[in-house]
Amino acid sequence: MTRRVALSVVLAAMLLLAGCSQLATAPNEAGETTTVESNATTTDVAETTQTATQAPTPTIQGQVATTTASSTPTATATPSPTATATPTATATATPTATETQTTTGEAKHVVIIGGEPDEKVNYRMTVTGSIERRGQSYGAPIDDSGVTQDPDLDIISGSTVAGRLGGGGDAYRITGEITDFEGGDNVEVYVDGEEIDVDSE
Repeated sequence: MTRRVALSVVLAAMLLLAGCSQLATAPNEAGETTTVESNATTTDVAETTQTATQAPTPTIQGQVATTTASSTPTATATPSPTATATPTATATATPTATETQTTTGEAKHVVIIGGEPDEKVNYRMTVTGSIERRGQSYGAPIDDSGVTQDPDLDIISGSTVAGRLGGGGDAYRITGEITDFEGGDNVEVYVDGEEIDVDSE
């Protein structure tokens, strides 16, 4: 009887100890489980955050694409072309050639007399117009036969004639006026039959 009671007490004590032991162990396990679950949740969040942060960067041909900020071009004012005044051509008056009119007057007949067969004289006469050789006396005191026409001795050049006399006479048709006359003392000049003073011409 006593023995049974003793066994019962021992068993009860063991059961009590076992129950206390389980109670003591259960809180620890529960805490550990909570801690583990909390850590697991935190880890998942961290991994999720890290995964979102470390998103794979798109690459082009093995290179990491770098986003470069593009500066917006600033509109530049284009200067408007300035209108250039076109020079106006100025008409230049072309000088008109002015015809020089020489007043020749009416034609006159000049007869020059002088010299001797043995004493010849030379003369030179210049007029403003023209000179032509003639073979008449035109009222001068000499016969027409005495008027000579010798182109070798009486040379006309333009408005000048240079001649030589030896007792006869030379006749010319001129236009204009006599501007110069050179001859000896024995030379006489007649214009249309009238003697003139060649020194005053």
